[in-house]
Order: sequence, then structure tokens, then C-alpha cells
Amino acid sequence: MALPHDLLRNGPTRLRTLEPSDVDWLMRWENAPEHWEVSGTTAPYSKAALEALCHGHQDIYTAGQLRWIIEERSKPVGAVDLYDFSALHQRSGIGLLVDPAHRGKGTAGRALSIAVRHAHEVLLLHSLHAEVHADHEASVHLFTSGGFNAIGRYADWTRTQHGWRDVALFQRVFESEEA
Repeated sequence: MALPHDLLRNGPTRLRTLEPSDVDWLMRWENAPEHWEVSGTTAPYSKAALEALCHGHQDIYTAGQLRWIIEERSKPVGAVDLYDFSALHQRSGIGLLVDPAHRGKGTAGRALSIAVRHAHEVLLLHSLHAEVHADHEASVHLFTSGGFNAIGRYADWTRTQHGWRDVALFQRVFESEEA
């Protein structure tokens, strides 16, 4: 089966690889303290570190991760990460961030569907998994509506400024799906 030419597009949403011009966007998103509770970050990234990421080769097989920029009508509005990649076990974690100014417009769902399709049809993964704060209703809804099954929960998993938070675990297995 040939891959479609628009594999990384879904309506007005497109995923693309990192470019050097993305450094300022990444600085904004990665260094926003309100995102640190989700990402596990405890200190800001330097511009040099993010420039190295943008200039680096984005090969999931050598780097163990892959990051795309989410664009809406050619404007960067977020990022999708495949992380914790295992070629042996044909699986990866998936995370997604949409800029607060662009939330609630369907972008996250379209970006997730693009990334899931790529993971299944191009990377030939067997499964994807996600971890989200159990009380983050938008994230829980995103993954359940994106075909992921809730498979468990870590109690008191993330320590935050406001106390401990549970993390919900989601998984999507491709083997049982039709190709």
C-alpha cells in the first residue's frame, strides 16, 4: 500500500519537523512554568539547547524520540512528541501541547490523529501510550476520543505546587485494528 501524499495533514492542521525558526516558539512553550507539571521540567531550557534540538537530526530510531511542530494554516500553534520509543517492542509514548491561545478549536484532536496515523502506517508501531493528569478533563477526553483505552492510574504520582496528582494511563494497540 502506498502512503498518501498528505500523511501529515488533517484539514487545516499539519505536522512538520522542527526548523531553526521554531526556537522562539519552543522557548515560549517549554519554559512556561504552567507546563512544567506535565512535562516534569524543573528549570528553563537554554536557547542554545533548543537551537541544538532544532538543528539536530530528527530520527526516532537514533534519538529515541521525534518532535513535530503543529501548524494551523501555516502558523506554529503547538508540538507533538513521540518519546520513550522502543524499536524492539514497536511502541512509543505520545505527548501533545497546544498553545493556550489556540486551544478549544479541535487542533489537538486533529494533530493526535495525524501522529497516530504516522505511528501506525509509517513507523509500523504496535502501540502508543500516554500519561496525563487524571483531573485534566481536556487531556483525558482527547485520548479517549482519539481511540486510546484507559488502562490504569498512578495514585499520587506527580508532586505539584498544589499537592499530589494522579496520572491516568492510556494505550492504543494497533494489532487489532484493520490496516
